[in-house]
Amino acid sequence: MPAETQSLNYRETIDLLHQLQIEPQAHVVRLEAKKHKVIGYDQAGEVCWDLRLPLPMPDLKESEQDFHAYIDRIPIAPPDYLLALIQMGASALGYFEEGEVVVHKAIKKYMKRHKRGKAQISYLNTRGKSKAGSRIRLANTIRFFEEINERLTEWEEDYLPERIIYSCTPQLWGLLFQSKVSPPFEKKDPRLVKVPKDVGVPTFEELLAINEFVLKGEFRQMR
Repeated sequence: MPAETQSLNYRETIDLLHQLQIEPQAHVVRLEAKKHKVIGYDQAGEVCWDLRLPLPMPDLKESEQDFHAYIDRIPIAPPDYLLALIQMGASALGYFEEGEVVVHKAIKKYMKRHKRGKAQISYLNTRGKSKAGSRIRLANTIRFFEEINERLTEWEEDYLPERIIYSCTPQLWGLLFQSKVSPPFEKKDPRLVKVPKDVGVPTFEELLAINEFVLKGEFRQMR
């Protein structure tokens, strides 16, 4: 079924949620915690609209299905959050208050063989373990995740973020938790939400661009 899609800023999303609450366009409204979405269904059980919420908005609890109670939990301004973009050998981290960057850090390490572009974590499973270049890349890989976790821990203690928004492959996400320096959150921390979008090479500019995206909601109305 064709759909009309509308991009909304944080305040516009709140206004739409209140409008949907007062003038319901759906027979049933369900909260999708994993997708950070609110979905409306008609009497036939078909989706008539869905709304991906701005990622800083409070988490949709798995057990929560009270649409009105969730709306009451949403603050007028975006709550404070960490934003972490992590790729092989490059990361951009930032802490945001009311949607504005307060502190940020880019961390880069040499972790690939230039000729093949193969990451050290993969290359060590095959050969080259004793070569000087391999040892340097391995040391850089270890230090890369340690530095990320050190910075995130520092900001966690200084600022107490209400949301942790991230972009990272499953492989690198696993390595983050295997680091000798642990991240300041558990894998199932309810504050965690993944960016549902492809991210470019992590830089400060990319961090700001992705921040613009995460502050927006997306409303789709089925025709």
